Amino acid sequence: MKVTILLSTYNRANLILETLESIKNQTYNNFECLITDDNSTDDTEIVVNYFIKTDSRFYYFKKPKKYPQGLSATRNFGLDLAQDRNAEFIQFFDDDDIMHPRKLELQIQPFYENPDLDLTICMYRKFWDIGQIQFNLKKAFDPSYSIKTNNLLRSFYLNQIHLNSLGPVWKFEVLKKYRFDNTLFYAEEREFYLRIFLEESLNYRLIEQILCWYRKHDQAITSNLYSDPSIKGESEKLFQKKFLELVLIQKRPPFFILKSYTKIAVKRNNALFLNILTQYFSQVKNIVKPKHFALWMYIKFNKALKPIKTA
Repeated sequence: MKVTILLSTYNRANLILETLESIKNQTYNNFECLITDDNSTDDTEIVVNYFIKTDSRFYYFKKPKKYPQGLSATRNFGLDLAQDRNAEFIQFFDDDDIMHPRKLELQIQPFYENPDLDLTICMYRKFWDIGQIQFNLKKAFDPSYSIKTNNLLRSFYLNQIHLNSLGPVWKFEVLKKYRFDNTLFYAEEREFYLRIFLEESLNYRLIEQILCWYRKHDQAITSNLYSDPSIKGESEKLFQKKFLELVLIQKRPPFFILKSYTKIAVKRNNALFLNILTQYFSQVKNIVKPKHFALWMYIKFNKALKPIKTA
């Protein structure tokens, strides 16, 4: 069972070597690492090309112009490369984070035990300095980073578990038809996972160990957001709208999501979401459902108390 690690990078010459070394040191040797570069302007290419000469399992690719700029498109480029190479398993990873030496070993073993699994998920912790990393699994364990769940969609949507792109090892068969949304420059990872969790019935195994370390620093993409403070807000709005529309076309939209959107829309007096939800709940097939009718009345009641602002 070969794991394809998709490592997206951009201007990370100062940190990427630590990440690459942590991957190289994996106890599970059957992997390849595809490093996809969003056309870095620093020395990332030089640093990476020097490193890959020492290990034939690492490959460097510059993102072609047909892909737009941004992390989503860089990850999609990696997924396309993986598909062309007939990948079996996928591990997303970031260019400034650190793998525990046994991450792949402990997360691929369950697939040998149960070939029907779709993914395994490990815990992660944050770090600010490389000296904070603890590879002793017992000492590193922190229950505040729990991934315990009986329902991935519900727990992830309600932020009840700590899950990011580093944690899962995916069977590629599950991911083949999915790609990250290139129009999002924030929350693209959350949108991607929610979309899969909503549409797929997944068989998963939780590995309750800290097997990756997520670096926090001032140069992180999510800290700078392309030097434009409006990007975060606009991407969040677009993500929320697209996900709501996706939820509403499901045969059986999860009620906890409908309830959550309704409460948030009322609280924020969001005219767009209130109109979308009102139209959905007022359909005959939905209004006869007691819970849906209750949400519809909740919207109507609050509209009467607080008219929606049009300007």
